[in-house]
Amino acid sequence: MPDKEVEIVISLRNLTKKFGNFTAVSNFSLDVTRGEIIGLLGPNGAGKTTNMKMISRLLFPTEGEVWIRENGDLQRLTAQNKDVLLDQIGFLIENPTFYDQMTPKQILSYFAKLKGYPKKKIPERIEEVLSWVKLSEWIDKKIGTFSKGMKQKLGIVSAMVHDPDILILDEPQTGLDPKARREIRSLFMDLKQQGKTIFLSSHLLYEVSEISDRIAIINNGQLIAFDTIHNLESITQDSILKIQLLSIPKDIEKTRAQLESIIKPLTGNKNGSGTVLYKPNSKIFEVHFDGNLEKQHNILRELTKNEIDVVNFSVPRTNSLEDLYISLVSGVTKLTPETQEGGI
Repeated sequence: MPDKEVEIVISLRNLTKKFGNFTAVSNFSLDVTRGEIIGLLGPNGAGKTTNMKMISRLLFPTEGEVWIRENGDLQRLTAQNKDVLLDQIGFLIENPTFYDQMTPKQILSYFAKLKGYPKKKIPERIEEVLSWVKLSEWIDKKIGTFSKGMKQKLGIVSAMVHDPDILILDEPQTGLDPKARREIRSLFMDLKQQGKTIFLSSHLLYEVSEISDRIAIINNGQLIAFDTIHNLESITQDSILKIQLLSIPKDIEKTRAQLESIIKPLTGNKNGSGTVLYKPNSKIFEVHFDGNLEKQHNILRELTKNEIDVVNFSVPRTNSLEDLYISLVSGVTKLTPETQEGGI
């Protein structure tokens, strides 16, 4: 569970949702803390959207509770207080759908008024959020002329137009091209810097790992892992360090052996850790190790000390996480209760 000093803004407590004999979500518990980005990751049909709908009260839990912070205290979400508690949250649930004959100005004005945003500030706010997603020139165009990606962008900013402290976003990157995805990732990081809290779902590991402080992995309706990316990576004990040199060595094997002689003593040399391989297609040397940050620092320091001309030195997040994710959802790997709960 999060440290006591961390402020919990949403607490999901043993959420369960059944549709007849089918259990979509089972005993799902998770705390979202202020100012962090949490990525809810899982395959299609894992229960991500069902969880999001229970937070937004579009679905009612069969069992369990949703608690939301308001005026300094966590309060259980009920029919009586739902309007007050949910007005401080921005929601994007599933694919957004709008009336084709309406414009972004009309749609965003409606949502801003609905959520109680100051009336005089609404026009300026609409222009601001549309500029974030490069839709300023489309402010008065009919939405029926928009592409799928443009409608998705409009859906994202419709969740933000009333300036909520918390964003709940279900598959926000759906339908976006690579350039737009990068822009949206940058927007989320900017919002985090402003102190906003973001809880987003996705089935795309790369999109989640790029921006999330913690990752929650759900499968068959159950939370099977919840922790920081670094802690999840360390479980696999098999990160890949990529090293690119300034120029391609004339004697690849000699250089590979030299790198290995420097690196292997720093990795513990267990189960082949520290073994250096050369990938001719990418012209990059790869080293398998346990992902320890201190070891990574020591390796770079020793390479520099030995005057190795390194121009790229990185441990791509997705490699080890992808292996762990596949292992978890297939049931091959099972985590301890501590790792399932997660810490920060």
